[in-house]
Parts: sequence; structure tokens; C-alpha cells
Amino acid sequence: MQINIRKATEADKDFLITSIIEAEKSGSDIISYCAIFSITEEELRAALNNMLDEDMEGQELNISGFLVAEVDDEKAAALNTWVENANGMTSSMIKSNLLMYFIDRQAILNAAPAMALMNAVNIHRDNNALQIECVYTAEKYRGLGLSSKLINEHIRLKQAAGVSLHKVQVILLKNNEAAQRAYEKAGFKVVAEKQCADPAILKLMPCDTKILMEKELKN
Repeated sequence: MQINIRKATEADKDFLITSIIEAEKSGSDIISYCAIFSITEEELRAALNNMLDEDMEGQELNISGFLVAEVDDEKAAALNTWVENANGMTSSMIKSNLLMYFIDRQAILNAAPAMALMNAVNIHRDNNALQIECVYTAEKYRGLGLSSKLINEHIRLKQAAGVSLHKVQVILLKNNEAAQRAYEKAGFKVVAEKQCADPAILKLMPCDTKILMEKELKN
């Protein structure tokens, strides 16, 4: 078995879109983007295709932030990272601009109540910390440690490029216990938690609580 990790390219777009959506589902049938904006998965895929074409760095909906792991030349896993607020704009600001441009305006307006609920579980990301998002491994390749390999390669590439990193962070749904255990094994600790008391949040995401985990890095 040969494992190869490389930077994502435009040719990977379909796999990256699947990675984004499956990461959103977190083992459930709920896709938060679809639930918030009342759009179908097909409409979301079309919007994500356009967003990836823009390749706006500093958030997770781009191509250049992804690494892809291949097993015997087959795409097996993907993971996106960025350094928060590295260019003077937070990831939430950049992503909001993308969504407002590529999601139907009326859908954006109608999403105001859902967005208010989602804000209740919004967790602040630390400036200059490496952020992990859109972690996905195809089912047949799980158990090979591909996510850990991707994270380590992201860190190596950033440090080799001269980026000074002091910590790496990841935001998870609290019910994703398997992922939490895996991150704990890799040296991550839970440092923050946000819960929404309104049960309507469960129509928008698979769990009512998000957690922030982080790991200190040595340069």
C-alpha cells in the first residue's frame, strides 16, 4: 500500500466538495449549509464549485488550503487548513462574503433566524493559529491514520515556508466522540465549548454543542 500526500488541484474539486459536505454531516444526514439556506445538496454543490474556483485563502472553502491523501493512486482523504486572520480578515468574514455572493439573495435574507441560532454556538478562533477544517476520509480508507498524516504535512509545509505557528486548533461537534478521542491522542485539549439551548438548532446541525480543541506547537 502506497500513501501519497499532495497539494490539491482544480482536478480534485469534486472530491473536495464531497469532503466539505461529508465533514458538515459529521456522520448524520444534516448538511448545515442546506438547512440554514433552505437549498438542496445539488444547489450547494454548484455553489461550492463556484466558491472553490474563487480560491479565496484564509478560510476552508478554497482549493489551495487543501491537501489530498492518495492510497495506491486513489483519492482517499482531504483536509483544509489556514492561519487565522493572517491577512487582516477573519475566516468568518471571508466565508460570509463568499456565501453572500454565491447563495441566492433571498435565501440569505430568509436565513436570518437560522443564522442567529448558529451564532449561539460560534467559537472564536485565535489569530495566527493554524485552523483545521473539512476533515474527510473515504470509508474504505479509515483506520490508516490519514487525517493525522495530513495535519502533520500541513504543519510541516507551513513551517518550511517560514510561517511561525504557536498552536493548531480544530472545532468539532461535541457528539463526534471518535474524532475527539483521536485529537486527544494526538495531544489536543478541549479549551472552549458553546451550546445552543434552543432545540431548533438540531434542525441545523447534528448536535447542539461545539467544542474547540487545540495543541501547542514548537517552531
